[in-house]
Amino acid sequence: MMKKGTIVLITLVIGMVCITGCTSDTGGTTPTLTPVPGETAVATTQQAPDLRPQPTDAIPTTKAVSFGTSKDPITGDITVTFGGGKGQGALTSIEVVVISGTGKTTTKDMKLKTGGENAAVFTVENGEATKGEDRVMVTVSFTDGTSYKVYDDIVKMR
Repeated sequence: MMKKGTIVLITLVIGMVCITGCTSDTGGTTPTLTPVPGETAVATTQQAPDLRPQPTDAIPTTKAVSFGTSKDPITGDITVTFGGGKGQGALTSIEVVVISGTGKTTTKDMKLKTGGENAAVFTVENGEATKGEDRVMVTVSFTDGTSYKVYDDIVKMR
């Protein structure tokens, strides 16, 4: 009787090993996923725009320049105006960057005109600004090759 039990037990163990071997992952091929026709919604996370102003650069008094910003209370358009300063004669470029509340970044070079208003305008209609909060940064470059971030602030409707 002992022989019969041992044979049955060995047969069961061999059978289990065979069954397990047939169903285990051999690491061979990977199944290919076939897309289902129709639209598939994909969840995306959009990072919030960086609307936190950062410190501006210390600029020598001989190169001092000023800028002002305003936001139209009806349209939400932003106007950045050059106010002049001791360093205006040595300016080579003025770069104005607006990060809108929607996250869109727009860069414009402000052209200096003598005898006229020097301003850069960012419009809501073109998606460059919003009727909420937007961040404005101004960087100036001088004839000696130096550049300074002279303005970095939030503009919002009043």
